[in-house]
Amino acid sequence: MCGRIACTLDPEVICNACAYYDINDNKYKQPIWREHPMPLKTTPTGSDGEGSKGLSYKYYPSANHTPTMFTPVMIKGVESENSRRVIQPMMWGLIPPWNKGEAKSHGLSTNNARLEGLLASKLYKPSLIHRKLCVIVAQGFYEWKSVGAQPKTTKQPYFIYMPQKDEKVQIYNEDTWTNGKLDENVGWNGPQLLMMAGLYDTWKSPSGDTVYSYAVITMESNSTLSWLHERMPAILDTPEQLEAWISAPLSTSMNELLSILKPVQKIEFYVVSTKVNNSRCRDKDCMNPFSEKESKSKSLMAKWLKRSVKPKEECDEKEEEPPEKKLKVENY
Repeated sequence: MCGRIACTLDPEVICNACAYYDINDNKYKQPIWREHPMPLKTTPTGSDGEGSKGLSYKYYPSANHTPTMFTPVMIKGVESENSRRVIQPMMWGLIPPWNKGEAKSHGLSTNNARLEGLLASKLYKPSLIHRKLCVIVAQGFYEWKSVGAQPKTTKQPYFIYMPQKDEKVQIYNEDTWTNGKLDENVGWNGPQLLMMAGLYDTWKSPSGDTVYSYAVITMESNSTLSWLHERMPAILDTPEQLEAWISAPLSTSMNELLSILKPVQKIEFYVVSTKVNNSRCRDKDCMNPFSEKESKSKSLMAKWLKRSVKPKEECDEKEEEPPEKKLKVENY
């Protein structure tokens, strides 16, 4: 399961952290950042990139990306762009090609695609056939674990991210990312991004816009994460695995293609505040490690402030249903 993603980084840092080794030029290169095609009719946008009557198709850094938001996605490049890899914002949640309404109006839960059902899916199989394979890049994702006995069971969120070469790296601290450097001889020396395998497609809106959208491929959890959730994203944890997936030729059989995806063996995680349960909360500290002492202090301060001033927009720790409870899951 993958219902929330964190990516607070600027495009330049993302491209640096996604550097790949080009065997033709014998050096490390950045993928090209390509903006999503803009809508034919622009609308006023808010802080989350949504217009009043549609989408702005832009990536806005956030520690709490939810489905239908636009996040960075890496795909195979084309010769005209002179790059083997391209990163472009795409909408999270694959838009069915038969959808006749607006991008969000199809009413289906398509942010996750189950690995076991891809070959039988009329929605996902075409992307496999036409090699519309992608890699969703992020600092990490959130998952929830039930805590306590009924009827007072609560959902405790965890932040999941890749193991880091340097134990001092703070995945949530932007300074550790901006201090990283890309060297064409040795590659990226900063923190490691989480890379998730996915499928993407393009869709034409009623107004003629071309919209790119994607789904994260999920699989049955192994012992690494089964204690937290029965499903986990298909994480690409080596450069070789990522290259095999994103550049798979048409000659590769379906079974060979899907065999590239295996449950990750090493992953890191920590507890975060329940404020991330609020899908409207975009605060960067959503992905910070949870401190019970600090939380109590902030809670007391918040109560004191509410007595005198009512905030315009709250980003508190109210309990919302985690994504798997809110969305109707279907097989397509």
